[in-house]
Amino acid sequence: MKKIFFVFAILLSGFSFAQELRWGATANVHSSSIEGIHDFSRGRIAPSVGLFMEIPLETFQRSIYAPLRYYIYPVVEFSMEGEKTILEQGRQYYRNDFVAFALYGKFHLYRGYFENFYFMIGPRFAYNVSENRAGPTNEEAGYIGLRDDDMKKLNLSVSGALGYVISDKIEVYLRYDQGLSEVYPNYQDHKTWNRLVGVGFSYSFN
Repeated sequence: MKKIFFVFAILLSGFSFAQELRWGATANVHSSSIEGIHDFSRGRIAPSVGLFMEIPLETFQRSIYAPLRYYIYPVVEFSMEGEKTILEQGRQYYRNDFVAFALYGKFHLYRGYFENFYFMIGPRFAYNVSENRAGPTNEEAGYIGLRDDDMKKLNLSVSGALGYVISDKIEVYLRYDQGLSEVYPNYQDHKTWNRLVGVGFSYSFN
């Protein structure tokens, strides 16, 4: 966790000379789940909170692709994820919390009918800092050899968002994350990936 915040601080100091650099806070509410395991599962609805920077790439903005503005958009966040399983024996809760770092490319449409829209895409690295389970055990629920007792700490995913600029300070967005690395490497029946669908906003401090 300290390493992620350290990288974010270096990025902030390294690009502080940029005249149009913006930074601020971001938050979202999402439904997260784990694909391929835990039958009858439902997403965990929970928040994420974090900090972002928006670093303009002036060279590209002055290119032939003038209707687009390009940015590097790093985000560091604390994200509450997981899922719940609905069974006859009761509900199992899987509450997995992460500290994550995403490095987006942000593409802002600033001409025509869609001038307030933008989209982002990039890799996201998340490290599990808390894993908590509640409800019936796997044995009580009738799961034999599920092998979800060993969760991979580091998670890699691809993250994308479609956003809208409300004002100079406030933007709103829809976001989707699809995991690329296995959550439970010992489970062999299916691939187990984290996924997340959320709605959020960002607020610029400058």
